[in-house]
Amino acid sequence: MGPSAKLRQWGQEAGPVLRNRLRMGGLRIRNNFGQILQLTVAAMAAYSFSYFVLGHTYPFFAAVAAVVGIGPMQDRRLRRATEIGCGAVLGVLFGDLFVHLFGGGIWQLGTILFLAVCTGMFLNSGAIFVTQIGIQSIFVVTVPAQLATGTFSRTADAAVGVATAILLALIMPSDARKRPRSQAAALLDEIARLLSETEDALRREDPQAARRALSRARDSQSYVDSWRASLRISEETARINANSRRYAAEVSRLARACEFADRALRLIRVILRRAVTATEHGHVDPLLAAAAGRLAEGTRLLRLALLEGRDRAQAEEVFTDAARTLRPAPGVRADLEQTTMLLLFRPLAVDLLQAAGASLEEANSRLPALEVEPETGALRVVEEPDREDEG
Repeated sequence: MGPSAKLRQWGQEAGPVLRNRLRMGGLRIRNNFGQILQLTVAAMAAYSFSYFVLGHTYPFFAAVAAVVGIGPMQDRRLRRATEIGCGAVLGVLFGDLFVHLFGGGIWQLGTILFLAVCTGMFLNSGAIFVTQIGIQSIFVVTVPAQLATGTFSRTADAAVGVATAILLALIMPSDARKRPRSQAAALLDEIARLLSETEDALRREDPQAARRALSRARDSQSYVDSWRASLRISEETARINANSRRYAAEVSRLARACEFADRALRLIRVILRRAVTATEHGHVDPLLAAAAGRLAEGTRLLRLALLEGRDRAQAEEVFTDAARTLRPAPGVRADLEQTTMLLLFRPLAVDLLQAAGASLEEANSRLPALEVEPETGALRVVEEPDREDEG
């Protein structure tokens, strides 16, 4: 393979990954836009309070503590935000006290940093808490004392900033369902795309398409991580915010769906690894491509149901239809890779059925029962007796 062909292949493989990362970046901005706006309002409010009410000329630490307490991303729960904010206040307090007693300078900087970090580790072993104490104490020692209105004015500014951040976190209206719904839609959309690409690669027997889909699947874990982070925030919001407690049941359902969607994504990666080999050999049974397409269709329906808070029965019905087709056709039985893919599609269908709300027993009952033929070792479907004949 020449340099130009290698470059072209690299572009084909890297292009989807780059587009996926750009899409994730835009999604993070959209999902955290409210948090960014809240952060801006908190910093302005804390600064204004210290400047106009307390009369502090340069209330730098009020805005800093407000930003630190809220954070730019919604993966900071109230307890963690409080912890970080308290670390910032203690750091400013230590710095103010030390500068008041010993003044500023290089040895003062080293001493206060050492003492602040030791105190932070003694009070709380969290790395962010300790870091905030150290950073804020450095600010106080290095920023000229002439900018402070009084001896402990900077400590008061930091306290105002943290209090503003906590107050906004408690009183700001919040729908505990909104963010996990959005993250659920993003992950399920990615799963549907991967299944559609799997269908296309298997139908066309294209190993390059299978490799591109596999590369994309390996880069999709961030969708799961974002959904889990949003669920942790929503679970806390449903506990501390009276307006959000009525959403606790739906948040629990979304958490269950997230668990099974994560399992499904992991299985898709394994299926795609097998698909690369199967398409290289050629003659892929249409059954496998059809199953991938049907599961992709059900995943899109599940995405809409979770995003809009609707019933998931329609998605469950499509998943059931797909599961019932997962029986070893002659072309599948003749090839080890295709047999392995069939066996992987079956737990994938079970995971997606459970994400749609079915129990494990119900999901397994939708699959054709299999057994191994003693003579050949091949898989075959266990024929169930006709219920009407039994009557």
